[in-house]
Amino acid sequence: MRPAFRILWFLFFALPALAQPNTGSITGVISGEERPAIGDALIQAKNTDTGTLYKTSSSPTGNYTLPQVPAGRYELSVAALFFAPYQRLDVMVGAGQASRIDVDLGHSGSLGTLGDDHAAFAAVLTARRTPPAGPAPRTPNGKPDLSGLWGTVPADAGESERPEMLPWAGALAMEWIQNDFKDLPSSRCLPSGPELLFDLFLNKIVQTAGLLVILNEGDIPGYRQVFLDERGHPADMETSWAGHSIGRWDGDTLVVDTAGLNNKTWLANGPHTEMLRITTRLRRIDLGHLEVEATFDDPGTYARPWKNKRVYVLVTNEEIQEYICNENNQYPGYTNGK
Repeated sequence: MRPAFRILWFLFFALPALAQPNTGSITGVISGEERPAIGDALIQAKNTDTGTLYKTSSSPTGNYTLPQVPAGRYELSVAALFFAPYQRLDVMVGAGQASRIDVDLGHSGSLGTLGDDHAAFAAVLTARRTPPAGPAPRTPNGKPDLSGLWGTVPADAGESERPEMLPWAGALAMEWIQNDFKDLPSSRCLPSGPELLFDLFLNKIVQTAGLLVILNEGDIPGYRQVFLDERGHPADMETSWAGHSIGRWDGDTLVVDTAGLNNKTWLANGPHTEMLRITTRLRRIDLGHLEVEATFDDPGTYARPWKNKRVYVLVTNEEIQEYICNENNQYPGYTNGK
């Protein structure tokens, strides 16, 4: 065989082999005990070797697909409104294969109690997808104006590192999960967590030269205040549910330091100690988007600090509503654990 024909012969058979993809897919259906199909669930697969994240959301019929993910081992997580988070650590993806992972999220937080209309609430959140466009406004002193009514969009999971808990904290978090979160503070009308802004519900920011106030819908006590007048934390600071927050400007980013937190709230579905310190960076990207990045540092609970980042959208067709927990608090009676 002539050399030229040998090369052509080799290429004829070798190229198809080289073109074989080294990728596969993860697919399935997201469902729950009361709902056979859960739409807008957030699905994330993390490659355990490279740390690369692949994200998607479920369709109205509950179906999802993560296409063209490199072959390997993955950690699969699912988050959906009103449901406890789901995680599976041993998902294998083979080259050219579809790994089917159907996820049953169990019962939702309301368990069908009176007055819960999840479908209507989800529809309101989904309508936030398109905020107004334009440049970020500024205050008379030239600083970015963070004022506005801010909310999240269900189909945007943001970015969150998986916290590495110390053994005692990991064991307690697992106990809470196995007990169906029956000790969740908010189920007993206690504050939800130590963060400045919350997902799902609305957050109204009112900014002045010396003080930034955040009104939180759907939480107790329902507000946060950040001092911008160059004061420090009190020397004899007592711990509290919301802690003490002071802010400073780093260019166009407001950096907020929160300390003095008690250990009674939950963080990332796990505990924390009174050593917890939160650094929150708020940056108004444009008129309709506010980027919030929080770093959680608690050497009593975590092996190292960890971060999450979320982009909130400016909401123009809603308003913060009154939140009274005690008058219709039926959750604890229905949550008995396992």
